[in-house]
This record gives sequence, structure tokens and C-alpha cells, in this order.
Amino acid sequence: MFEIVMQHQFWIAVVAYWIFSAAVSSLPEPPPGGNPGYLWLYRFLHTVAGNITTALGSRIPGMKSVGLLLLLPIVLSTAACAVHYTVHPGALNTTDSAAYDTLLIAKAVIDQARADNQTSPLPQDAKGALNTVIQAYNVARDAWLTYRGAIVTNTPSDQYFQQLAKNLTDLTNALESLKGRR
Repeated sequence: MFEIVMQHQFWIAVVAYWIFSAAVSSLPEPPPGGNPGYLWLYRFLHTVAGNITTALGSRIPGMKSVGLLLLLPIVLSTAACAVHYTVHPGALNTTDSAAYDTLLIAKAVIDQARADNQTSPLPQDAKGALNTVIQAYNVARDAWLTYRGAIVTNTPSDQYFQQLAKNLTDLTNALESLKGRR
């Protein structure tokens, strides 16, 4: 399921927007002299949903035609299935390949930070952040190897995937923390 969502991000966003727009369009119009809070919410949601003709009371004639003409090049220029990710040779699936990419990036950041520390010592808080990144990297790498082992042995990998996703998120957060301290 996750791979389908990742491969069709654009169309999932379009469907989600369409559902949101339909929900906003079904809101009852505020009565004259009604609650000002509801009036504000009604107008705000219509503006966010892109229902410009509804929000402005159909004051712009021909807006549907112009909007369609402006939207057409954008739709035609997008790829059929969002982002096309190239899976690494030897990867077991897209998740395995993406996790490998994340670990490669983290390893490069760790190596660069260590090299920088040799030439000019890092501040103490940056050293603590670097140690956190190293620890998160080691945990994420172990989770990745466990996930790969589960896939290879045809063991149900859902729980390993969840752990891998959590550990990669922790690693990404640690990298962001390090970035802010350097």
C-alpha cells in the first residue's frame, strides 16, 4: 500500500483536494445577519478550497473556462505516476533502496562532521548532536538489516517496516538537530 501511495502522490493529492473541495461546497450558505464566525469560516474554507466563484459570489464571469485553461498545461506537464524513483541494483524493494539512500546520506554527514572536527573542533553541543546522530545511525542501520533479513526469509515484515520507519525518522531528526548546531 505504501509503495502505491508513493508512486501516485500527485493523483492522491488531486483526489484528496477534490474530496475537500466537495465537502466545502456542501456547506450551507450563511444566512443574512447570521453568526459572523460561521461567515468567516465559510469564506475562508471556500477560498482555501479554490472555489473562487463561490467565494466571490460569481462576480468573475468566465472564470471556469479561464481556470481550466490555466490548469491544463500543469496537468499535461506532470508525469503519469508522480516521482519515478530508481531502485538500486541489489535492493529488495523500493523501501529497502530508499532506506539505503538515507543511511548513505547519514554516513556521509557523519564522516564529514568527523573530518571537520579534526581540522577545527566542534562546539560541545555540536559534539553531543553528532554523538546522537551516530547512535541513531547505528540503530537505523540495524533496523534496516533486520528488515532486509525479514524480506529475504519471507517473514512478515510489517513490524520490521514500522520499526525501520521510526528509526529513519529519528535519524532524520537527529541530522536536522546537528545541522542547526554546526
